[in-house]
Amino acid sequence: MTMDRRSFLAVGGAALVGASLRGQARAYTLETIAAGKTLKDGAGNVVLSYLTSKPEGIPLAGNSVCCIHPFNTPGGEAATDIAPPDHRDHRGIFFAWHDMSFTKNGQTVKGDFWGWGAHAPTEGRVIKNRSVDLVRADGSSAEITVVNDWMIGADRVMQATETIRAGAFAGDRGRTLDLTYVFTSDYDVTLNPMAFTGFCFRCRKEGPYTFFNPDGEVTVDKFPNSNANRPETDWPAKPWYSHKVTLQNGKVVSSAVIDHPRNPPSLWHGARSVSFLNPCVSAEGAVQIPSGKPLTLRYLAVARDGEFAPDDLNRIAAEWRK
Repeated sequence: MTMDRRSFLAVGGAALVGASLRGQARAYTLETIAAGKTLKDGAGNVVLSYLTSKPEGIPLAGNSVCCIHPFNTPGGEAATDIAPPDHRDHRGIFFAWHDMSFTKNGQTVKGDFWGWGAHAPTEGRVIKNRSVDLVRADGSSAEITVVNDWMIGADRVMQATETIRAGAFAGDRGRTLDLTYVFTSDYDVTLNPMAFTGFCFRCRKEGPYTFFNPDGEVTVDKFPNSNANRPETDWPAKPWYSHKVTLQNGKVVSSAVIDHPRNPPSLWHGARSVSFLNPCVSAEGAVQIPSGKPLTLRYLAVARDGEFAPDDLNRIAAEWRK
């Protein structure tokens, strides 16, 4: 059955009305769906889906799909968006660079795996999923391992191993995804300087929305919109940025990304019309992934029903960033 985009945003939400995550005895489960795998908590509520192919009826552009969508709040609202009208290539929580150079045996090829196409070729550049496996689960959390191949034509130029640890916080009013990405290649890889690229949490914006960081609201007078071609216009490095939207149904959904201190220094691309959370490791300069040596990046994605309590994210960030 064909599903429109709005229905897809809310997938799994209706099943959890009246359900409580607290005290559940059954373990999380990972189920196969047409477009990938879905993680459910012990009460049968959808926590997230990991998509490995384009969902039917969703106008997703670009060559690659591999992403988390939806990432649901405990109240059943998707915190993520997919194929929004402003950028059809955006897809939930995803990882893709759009200006990469791969060098081996004196030859260099370039690739754009995001789908922008402005600085590197997109043709034949695709992230292909190899596996999505549940490696641990209990009544309060689960861990999934994902392996993706980054392909240029028939050649794998990089492998990404993703670890997704799903949990809860604030008396089960919110959810967290502890995300670790390990990139390896037998090429020498260069992530060329760009204002936006890499890890992206695409937020919903079907209503009034705003951004925050540890200093408070990110107002336009203090933090003008970033320019897609000028990394120096990105927002300053902070432990976290968050996004709050009031949906058309009146519900408030809050999302956040917490940056790990062991990641390369990141500026955050802040384009309010786009509405995403994007810590960019290559905004201050090129990042190298030498052949045979891994690059490990780690982020904490957070979503909750309603607003974050005043110290929620500072507390979570302080504990997690240890």
